[in-house]
Amino acid sequence: MPSFWRLRLLSACAALALVCCGASHAQDTTPPAPAAGADAAAAPSTPPQPTGYVIPPPPDPAAAPAEPAAAPAEPATDVTAPPAPVISAVNPEVDPLRPFGYVIGDIVTQRVVLEYDGKPLELAKLPPLERTGNWFERRDARIERDAAGRRWLVMDYQIINVPEELRAIELPALDIETAVSGSRLQTTPMPLTVAPLTPNVVLARAGLEEMRPDDPAPHIDTAPYERGLHAALYAGALLVALWAALALLRQFNARRRLPFSRAQRDIARLDAGSIEVWRRLHRALDDTAGQVVRDHNLPLLLARAPWLAPLEADLRRFFEASQTRFFADRAVNGVEPRALCAQAAKLERSALA
Repeated sequence: MPSFWRLRLLSACAALALVCCGASHAQDTTPPAPAAGADAAAAPSTPPQPTGYVIPPPPDPAAAPAEPAAAPAEPATDVTAPPAPVISAVNPEVDPLRPFGYVIGDIVTQRVVLEYDGKPLELAKLPPLERTGNWFERRDARIERDAAGRRWLVMDYQIINVPEELRAIELPALDIETAVSGSRLQTTPMPLTVAPLTPNVVLARAGLEEMRPDDPAPHIDTAPYERGLHAALYAGALLVALWAALALLRQFNARRRLPFSRAQRDIARLDAGSIEVWRRLHRALDDTAGQVVRDHNLPLLLARAPWLAPLEADLRRFFEASQTRFFADRAVNGVEPRALCAQAAKLERSALA
């Protein structure tokens, strides 16, 4: 018991000492004034700091009131921007595609109807012909009409890349400006599957190697071609023979119906110096002109038979010599009716046969 009371007494003394120390420190909140002279010089540069609990001093009424806090700045006036144009999307009907079975180089044709809500759609311009992504290149873009008169935007895409294995890719979506301001034609991507032509790795079994020898060139049976060539040659030879026979027949008929040709045949059977030779040539000239021909109306003969123009001078000499031969009854030198008739017959057959 005595020890218990001693402990209580010591505790009370310690509490009283703490209370007294705190009060003394609270009353001495200002440092002492510095001493004059040498004491002032020895004063420390910084005042001593309190070590206990410090009670803040009460506010001084005489002190100037603190400035009120600055009011928040007013927000700057927002300048009204012009409203952005409203863009409306038009999603017309798209003809469905075959979604599988494509390889590199295939052409995929997409058809978009140019009609929406019963009204026709006019495009500002056709889509450009260019590469669209990793898989496709747009090769052609055109507008067509079907049997019902509906207009379609038809685009041909060529597959220019394929993956190493079967894979689904997407035909790119469209976003095209229309003729109506603020309206655009838009479509969604269309999936389809592509595959490589051959796999990278094949089974290592007989007959399934990656490389195989080239096939030999196929043998072409030339017998049908040879038969056709022979038939063409035979037909050509037959045509040539028919043409030659026709030419000979025309010459034969010409000798029988043309005036100078008939006269040449008749003169060949007469005596060279006979006066009948002259008469026969005169008759051929009259038959050719269709009337009696003499020196004064020779131009009429040349008008009816212009192919005799090269013999005009010979014919004039023949008519002059004919006057001497018939009326003077003597031979004429320098004019040969037989040769003149032969020349006229040759020109006649060339022109008329």
